[in-house]
Amino acid sequence: MVDKTVNAGVGAQQGFDLQRNMALFIILDNFNDKFKGNKYFLSLEHLEDIIFCFINDIGESTHIDTYQSKKKSTGNWTVNQDLAVVVAKILETGGKLISDPYPKAKNYQHALHFSSNAIMHFTKSVAQKKPLKPIPFSEIINDQNLISSFPSLNIHIQSAIKDSIIKKYKYGDSLPKELEQELENLKFLFVDMTKTSKEQENQLEGKLSSIFGNKINDKKAAIETLFSLFNKIGLTYNQKNIARLNDKSKRVESDEVENALDIITTKSKAFDYWRKEERNISRKLQIRPFEKENFELMFYSAFDFFKSNQEAEHQRIITFVKENYLSCQGCDEEECISELFVLFNNTNNTTFEVMNLKAVLYAAYFETIYKTEVKN
Repeated sequence: MVDKTVNAGVGAQQGFDLQRNMALFIILDNFNDKFKGNKYFLSLEHLEDIIFCFINDIGESTHIDTYQSKKKSTGNWTVNQDLAVVVAKILETGGKLISDPYPKAKNYQHALHFSSNAIMHFTKSVAQKKPLKPIPFSEIINDQNLISSFPSLNIHIQSAIKDSIIKKYKYGDSLPKELEQELENLKFLFVDMTKTSKEQENQLEGKLSSIFGNKINDKKAAIETLFSLFNKIGLTYNQKNIARLNDKSKRVESDEVENALDIITTKSKAFDYWRKEERNISRKLQIRPFEKENFELMFYSAFDFFKSNQEAEHQRIITFVKENYLSCQGCDEEECISELFVLFNNTNNTTFEVMNLKAVLYAAYFETIYKTEVKN
């Protein structure tokens, strides 16, 4: 069935920013335990606000986590009609995942998250024969209790949530079977994110620091590199208004995330070395004072260009370095770069000027010798 709502949020930049920030927050918050070394892809505004699809070695989905990401300017989430609308949509997503043609492993499972940076305080008062005073029941999902599954909630709170959906959509006496069965997969998640996009960016920088420490010296630039992964899917509409998991135009792949983190950490290590040893490097590579600024720019930007299929010259140079760096006889980086510079000029033609070639060779050398270290 064509669902015209699947594109409803694509033009809403503020909503997309929240989902992008939330997706990165989830990755960084669970990086070592869940994401590092695993194969997955993520999608935004596609079947659900955020989808993480984990894949086995033969390309089957083993597990999918979806997140309906909602912010609240004031107050808490309570059991009311607003909550009913959100939860009903989340439960419908479970059915869509099952019917989606993307291949699934025999042990496939999915979890459907209602995530928010606002506290969820669910209450229900139950009348009693004796004493006459109703008994209150309460469940709170907050920074002290980050996640609760629907089955773990008090039975009276469960009934209150189900009744609110039934009343909102006039289902009669009970939920439709396809929604009822998805309640087992429903989870309520408090994400301790700040309210504004700018504050969220600062928070993400802090997450990077906690994971990578001094491997990243420019956290703001690192966040911008990660944000760039989402530019394509932020502007891509679902084909023919039909959301499908196999629509690659709506994906960010785990390999892309890993490559971006490689760029960030390798670039940071290399640039930190340049800043500490600028005088010695310039002398040994014969970089004149008025060339330093341009060398620095070419050196720093080369790491991004190595990942782009549009930059053929950069691709050719890094391939050359990977094939020849082990034959270098020098005892420091600059001596090795000088050897590679001579060898490259003797065996290749290039459109780069001398100083630019040295900068790209230097970046390629760092990329080659430190990448294995970054992944460990």
